[in-house]
Amino acid sequence: MALKIRMKSRDWDFWTPLLLGDVTSDTIDLELTRVQSLIDNVADDPDCEAAEMSLSRYAIRRSAGTDRNLVGIPFFIMRGFRNRCILTSDDSPITTLSDLRGKRIGLSGWQDSGNTWTRALLLEAGVPVDSIQWTLSRMTAADRIDPERGKQFWDDRVVFHDPDETPLVDLLKAGKIDAIFQAFMPADFYSEGYGLRQLQPDFVSQEKAWFGCAGFVPGIHILAMKADFIAAHPEAPRQLCELLRASQNLWLAKRRKYFETTPWLIADLIDMAKSLPEDWDPVGLEPNRRMLDEFARQQYLQKLTPVQRDADFLFPVKTI
Repeated sequence: MALKIRMKSRDWDFWTPLLLGDVTSDTIDLELTRVQSLIDNVADDPDCEAAEMSLSRYAIRRSAGTDRNLVGIPFFIMRGFRNRCILTSDDSPITTLSDLRGKRIGLSGWQDSGNTWTRALLLEAGVPVDSIQWTLSRMTAADRIDPERGKQFWDDRVVFHDPDETPLVDLLKAGKIDAIFQAFMPADFYSEGYGLRQLQPDFVSQEKAWFGCAGFVPGIHILAMKADFIAAHPEAPRQLCELLRASQNLWLAKRRKYFETTPWLIADLIDMAKSLPEDWDPVGLEPNRRMLDEFARQQYLQKLTPVQRDADFLFPVKTI
């Protein structure tokens, strides 16, 4: 009998083959629940055994020793370059990362994995984190108000919280901040006249150049499971990862065949195939070691962890 696993994840389109039943497993009976916001810790959720989890939040828990009954698995559900995630207004003169020194930047989550990688870009460009005035607030009026947003990081010197939770998009358009770090584009971003753009107009070439130096696509979200569930079913992580990867592979194959879903998707698929190696999204500790060591270093440099960790510390249990 197949093992039942309940998993919570964001609504990624590469899960479509799973949801349609095009990808199945003889060993895993997966119940996939799509969520708008990631759960904080799968170990505390009685309704699932596995979940998509922020790499940063997981790493912080590991560093603080608060990862009881939580096992991170080096299977990256979300990866992404971050140059594209820095937005400014259409009429802003800022076009380079070094231009951000001494400026005001808004973001909705200080410890987020993506924002950790984006701040790493600033450090590489010679822009110290404490040279920026950071404002924490929600991105748009449609987003949730959180009066305690990132409270442990407020210092009223470098990191501030907007007590009114004024949408960062509104602050940017009003000229009260100079840029935004945004993981997902605002709903109206693609509408003509919205007024925002990527800070680096050539962000794709910047990301390609960054990959040429770093050699990896930054990991953002991982797969996490309950430790007691793994103890009872040691093969479950490997079997689940094989099923998830099969769905991702079939999704890509179908995108390459049915590329007319958007006018220029084929151009992006061709560019990706030329610019990235076939194994740009590897599974497991060893092929991700360089990336994980760098992420742990960035967390230490950015004072998210008191001690510099490494890949072996983050993923001590061999699961896949």
